Amino acid sequence: MRLAFAIFLAVGFLLNMGVFGWLAVWSVRRHGFRDAVRGAARMYAEELPLYWRVPVAAWTFVVALPIIAIWAILRGDWDPVGAAFVALLWLTWLALLRWHQRAKARATNVQR
Repeated sequence: MRLAFAIFLAVGFLLNMGVFGWLAVWSVRRHGFRDAVRGAARMYAEELPLYWRVPVAAWTFVVALPIIAIWAILRGDWDPVGAAFVALLWLTWLALLRWHQRAKARATNVQR
């Protein structure tokens, strides 16, 4: 059973990589390498903050990281370096949430 599952995953991976490679080659042939990379990067930067999972991930960490810090304090495992890392990570997730909100407002042409 494990061998069949491993073969299934390997075949699926190879098919996905083949389709991805075919699309990449098609795009490079059609637009040229620079324009294909530039267009893909532009689309990624414009569409990523509008993706519905961005605020879900941001809110999950914005809520979870203070709870993890409080738990560490109560258990006596408080570490100042770890606390600084958690604080920076928390600020990063807040910035991600703000990035999503600004992109969503720009996409709907709402002036704030």
